[in-house]
Amino acid sequence: MKKKGAFFAVLILSLTTAAVTACDSISPTQENTSTPKFGVLLSKSTSTTLTNSLSEEENKPSHYIASGGATVQQPFTVNSEFVHIKLLIKNNSRHEINISLTHIDTSKVYFARTIDAGKSMDWININEGFTQGMRTGDYLLQWSGGGYNVDGEVWGAASSDPDNTAPLSY
Repeated sequence: MKKKGAFFAVLILSLTTAAVTACDSISPTQENTSTPKFGVLLSKSTSTTLTNSLSEEENKPSHYIASGGATVQQPFTVNSEFVHIKLLIKNNSRHEINISLTHIDTSKVYFARTIDAGKSMDWININEGFTQGMRTGDYLLQWSGGGYNVDGEVWGAASSDPDNTAPLSY
């Protein structure tokens, strides 16, 4: 009799897990998967949540101003046609900042670096060992001022050409 009760308990648990998993996989955020051809990432005074792609125009990179709090997050998307990215990150504050780039779907951290006050950093995927390009999907560029407000800027561009490795300028 105990075996029968245990069997039904496992069966109910399995069915409940399957139902919850099915409900989670039907998400309204998955319905809109279109990505704009050109994304412009810009905020004048405070950080905002943006879900644009990096600019795919060689001479007009996306631009984003990171300011407002001790931690600022800036999401963006890499689509399947433009998997080679380059970023120019500038720390305008009087304190060092920590910055990281994470692929949201896999939690893979592509870099985590510290940028001194008034300095900048170029990051180009092909120069960092990601010669096949970046994974497609959503990324999060996170700034942390270590208790101080973040004051920085990032310029970003995406390309289909892995040889397009000239650093960005501001």
